[in-house]
Amino acid sequence: MDDKRKDSQVKYAVAAFVAVVLFAVTYKYTLNVLHWDGINDLKEHTWHAESIYLDRLWTSWLKRPYLFWHLCVKGCIKFFKMPVEAASAFTQGFFAGLSCLVNFYLLDRTGKRLTGKDTGVAAALASGALGVVMALYVPWFNPYQYEGQFSINPIHNPTHMAVKPFGIICFMLAVDIILIYKGEKQIYFEKIQKSRWLFIMFSAILLLSAFTKPTFMYMLLPAGVVYLLIDLGIAIARKDGSWKKVWGCMWRFACASVPAVLYLLFEYFAFYFWGGTNEDARVAIYPFLTAWHLFSPDVPRSVRLAMAFPAWMVITNFKYFFKSVEGRLALIGYVVGTMEFSFLVETGFKLSHLNFSWPMMSGMLLIWVIGAAKLIELTAKSDDRKGNVIIVLVGWILLFVHFFSGLYYISPGAFII
Repeated sequence: MDDKRKDSQVKYAVAAFVAVVLFAVTYKYTLNVLHWDGINDLKEHTWHAESIYLDRLWTSWLKRPYLFWHLCVKGCIKFFKMPVEAASAFTQGFFAGLSCLVNFYLLDRTGKRLTGKDTGVAAALASGALGVVMALYVPWFNPYQYEGQFSINPIHNPTHMAVKPFGIICFMLAVDIILIYKGEKQIYFEKIQKSRWLFIMFSAILLLSAFTKPTFMYMLLPAGVVYLLIDLGIAIARKDGSWKKVWGCMWRFACASVPAVLYLLFEYFAFYFWGGTNEDARVAIYPFLTAWHLFSPDVPRSVRLAMAFPAWMVITNFKYFFKSVEGRLALIGYVVGTMEFSFLVETGFKLSHLNFSWPMMSGMLLIWVIGAAKLIELTAKSDDRKGNVIIVLVGWILLFVHFFSGLYYISPGAFII
């Protein structure tokens, strides 16, 4: 009993250490980027946060109808008397650390569910790696490591980095709700037995994610619809009346999503009709991969460079991603996000901003974290078969190659004194 208690405490110590390291690296990266010449995302969002005042809040909201990160920066300035740049860096670091801890929770709970063992230390280390990973850098193919390949860690964009932990929490809540209607044991919030409270939590966190950045919701809601429609079709084919449970879950999800969807409509009108920053642009459907080709000379190769690790995990463990709730929802989320980016664009001067790449990167996040959870399970198994050894070895190699590619990407901003 003492050994088990000791192990369970060690994982929290490791998770805390990794989260603090990510906070420090992100803090330093942000400070340095804010001093670079020219305009970048961090500078623009920091300027907007500094300009927020209560008597002009409506004007600030029209320009950026997703203000949670900006209000956090403004709060640091007002209540902690921080300089503007320090407030921006602190907020960026805070969300990096929070995202790390949320990923740790998901990996820890999923690993325990899959193995029956405490895999918390591995979960803590993997969550740290997931906070840095970037597309493999091949400069002779594409001189831009990020543009064209994209990443679950676009550290230069504060609003996307801020929405990541809320998106993962929504994902975990959705998985538990689906498991309940399937009559299976919950993974993440097993102490909350009444699905009513899970739906309330899902509604509140989804709304917060829309206020932080709506693009995660662009991916998650359609992915949930696709998942439930597949389940509904299977249930109807069985002719055993089980479709009623699926339908009951579907309309409850729809009701829980109403606040966030209504807010999304307000955001749309603010962007395109009420004088926001996008009044000269519109959402449109373009030919396949039109926007993506602006930055990638070869899209399939860019996908391979960005998704080498999760692709390996899906290919070698397709049964898990096909049958498990968390695996299938993550896989559908990535496919849905990728299809959105492949066809949807903002016209005019916003075309080159590739704003529909954000839903794809949100789907990438889901498949990355669930792929890491599956790798932790395979590592913890007592299975010396040659096939399993190769899957585990190659999996960790790919994960850490992505990790060091991420260090290469952030090093000019994080490690310059």
